[in-house]
Amino acid sequence: MRYSFRIIPLCCLAMLGCTSGGREAPVPVFPVTGVVTYNGQPVAGADITFFSTDGDRSAFGRTDADGRYRLSTFSSNDGAIEGRHIVTIVKVSAPQQPAEQVASIESDAYVPPGEGASTSPPPPKSEVPDKYGSQETSGLTAIVNADDNNEIDFELTD
Repeated sequence: MRYSFRIIPLCCLAMLGCTSGGREAPVPVFPVTGVVTYNGQPVAGADITFFSTDGDRSAFGRTDADGRYRLSTFSSNDGAIEGRHIVTIVKVSAPQQPAEQVASIESDAYVPPGEGASTSPPPPKSEVPDKYGSQETSGLTAIVNADDNNEIDFELTD
């Protein structure tokens, strides 16, 4: 009988460890894939975000060399939550520096700021129209369904 007093607290602790500790389980997500093209050409390396209009979780993906994406919400490629989403697509690249700037950066001669040629890199350049990068202006929406094939393509134009 004296062993039962030790076992009961251990059983209670074990049961507490099996609870969620006040955290809700993640909402279900459903696979979402598609292709992003711009003026008929696949867009490689673009970031695509699905913003739930219900204010729940957003999903994120990046296009591959063929413009194909897969969304992730809680883990890699798990998909997006069900419902309506506003979609943004961004592809930014840093332009190449002019050869004379690269040469001055690589040389041993130090040029203090404000003296001589600037060695600051040019600003990043958007490779798709900027309007697609904002929820307010993208005009892109998607509906993710629990019982449907969520193959959602986006054709971007100027």
